[in-house]
Amino acid sequence: MYILTDTFNGCTISRHRTLEAAIRAQRRHLAAVRRANGSNSYLTYEITLNGERIDGERWEEAELSLDRY
Repeated sequence: MYILTDTFNGCTISRHRTLEAAIRAQRRHLAAVRRANGSNSYLTYEITLNGERIDGERWEEAELSLDRY
């Protein structure tokens, strides 16, 4: 289970079965934050799988697969 966490506030935002779904949720959440608070607003996020942070090559592959569609 992939867990999307807001590390700025220290809270879990959502849980997902795929990395792509977690990245989509992160993008939607950030868009909502920017709509509510202005275009320069930001949060820091982390996606974990079994307690291990997802980054690097797996992250890039998932983002590329999302951008293709």
